[in-house]
Amino acid sequence: MPLKRDPGAPKRNMSAYLLYQNAMRDQFKALNPGITFGQLAKYTSAKYAELSSFEKQAWVERAEADKARYLHELASYVPPPGYDPKGDAIASQTSGNVKSRKGKAARDQNAPKRNMSAYLLYQNAMREQFKQGNPGMTFGQLAKYTSHMYKNLTVEEKATWDARATQDKARYNAAIAAYVPPPGHDAQGVLITGHHTTTRKRSKRSPKDPAAPKRASGAYVFFTNDMRPKVFAEFPGIKFVDLGRCLGERWRALGPEEKRHYEGLAAQDKVRFQMEMQQYTANQVAAQPVAPPLPPPPAAVESYYHDPVAPSATYEMYAQQHDPVVQHDPVVQHDPYAPQHHTQHFAA
Repeated sequence: MPLKRDPGAPKRNMSAYLLYQNAMRDQFKALNPGITFGQLAKYTSAKYAELSSFEKQAWVERAEADKARYLHELASYVPPPGYDPKGDAIASQTSGNVKSRKGKAARDQNAPKRNMSAYLLYQNAMREQFKQGNPGMTFGQLAKYTSHMYKNLTVEEKATWDARATQDKARYNAAIAAYVPPPGHDAQGVLITGHHTTTRKRSKRSPKDPAAPKRASGAYVFFTNDMRPKVFAEFPGIKFVDLGRCLGERWRALGPEEKRHYEGLAAQDKVRFQMEMQQYTANQVAAQPVAPPLPPPPAAVESYYHDPVAPSATYEMYAQQHDPVVQHDPVVQHDPYAPQHHTQHFAA
């Protein structure tokens, strides 16, 4: 969850590209009706890359002016209680691992910087050179180009970057051994849960039916299933985080035709899941036990004193069998008002 900011804090400054993007967004949308958000971002990036040095310098000057504005306002800004000097809410240490604005666990600013793999070191070192040599290249295309260039390195050149990665790992291990974390941080400098907090219990999921059909996979899942073995072959021992980043960059660098292939596989898998789900639901309904039939309603029993004026045969039969007065009184037996005389007899 992103940290809240003080509404009265100075607005952060923007880079030259962001200023250009905000200024040209409506114009580009008017020129390209129906363009999607992602296509608009790529189009804006390409148009910015096509600017001349003189035109880019104008936006750089605007960014410098915006930065000066921000620093001037920040110098006179007095944050209220609970906010840092930049106006961000100070995260509490009593609510579990505190997350930063990007969703990662907040770290101590003085903690040693983590080590990087050989590929990441190569990527960071060659990014600007590749961008200058390929103006107008998008982020995804640049990532694909960098991966291709790293793959074509000789064994000696790769060994150089492996050696740098080994040195960076040794640097990190030595720095972390001498690092003394402040209170509330773990050995790597990550902000941890307070001592008096209670962990939230995870809700138990009901066990999944093994006969249930497998859910449909998206286009990106089919792409990663095809590309993952290739990435492992190109970069043996690549870390899980780097693997996910590499797969994402290659997915974004795919052309429309290549993506359409995986989207077709995803559509077929969706149809497969729907058909299997219908059959699975029908089998579940058929397997349910049939409810037993309801018993018939009980026969209506005629009331003992249904009608004192015209007594029923039920009363006569009952009186003759169980009432000694009626059994020995011929008048009562044939009197249509037998219930009334019978009642008077007992009353007397």
